[in-house]
Amino acid sequence: MLNPSPTIELQRAQGRAHLGFALRNGKTVLTDLHQSGCVKALLPANHASRPDAVLINTAGGVTGGDALTYSASLEEQTSLCLTTQTAERIYKSSSGVGRISTRLELGPSSSLDWLPQETILFDGCALDRKLDVIMHGSSRALLLEPVILGRKAMGEILTACCMSDQWRIIRDGTLIYADALRITDPRNLNSKATLDGMNAFATLVYIAPEAEERLDSMRRLLDFDNVHAAASAWNGCLVTRFISSDAQALRAALIKTLSRFRAHPLPRVWLM
Repeated sequence: MLNPSPTIELQRAQGRAHLGFALRNGKTVLTDLHQSGCVKALLPANHASRPDAVLINTAGGVTGGDALTYSASLEEQTSLCLTTQTAERIYKSSSGVGRISTRLELGPSSSLDWLPQETILFDGCALDRKLDVIMHGSSRALLLEPVILGRKAMGEILTACCMSDQWRIIRDGTLIYADALRITDPRNLNSKATLDGMNAFATLVYIAPEAEERLDSMRRLLDFDNVHAAASAWNGCLVTRFISSDAQALRAALIKTLSRFRAHPLPRVWLM
């Protein structure tokens, strides 16, 4: 009897990056850095009043069985913009689920902008993503996640994919914001109650003591030709949603909104 063919275990990407920041002589400085596997972190020079940190996945994307872990901690009165080098591509999975976990901790009077570039879902992908934010009541967080359902310019149409995206934000020990997105059949997103056939969307959440007071100013920014957007505010949270049929139009709308809403220039990787 012939021996059965051996099972081939495909190589999977594993990576982790942690960054810690503290205030030294009135400036936010890096005090802790850990990076391993396929994940790297860079702090490019800029002319802003706060540093930018850029996360890089050297594997070039995520597929089933991959696992990426990001974390950052900000001590009192520090400020940081954390972003990604480019869009994260979630490729077709032959087995298993790709996992991305992000944990952000903000000390008193600290300020963090979490501005990753787009997550692009490919047909047949499987992704489990989590974002946990632990913050002090006096801190400020601006959190963005843009998602693209296939590359329209390449003629890609998603017929099958699985995505779970969980947000949990805790302020002073209390859960103040939770968001859960689950896509099991992208064809169900064509109804008026979902995306109405559009393939690009984003969520932008601002949490700060003055967040609700900035609702009107945010709404005045939401005037776009090819992007639908709306904002609401409650309990110290300002939440803005964007949807579009075109990824480039969504990106342009996000750049316009972020540039005007924030008091700092966007990281250069967003403008390249």
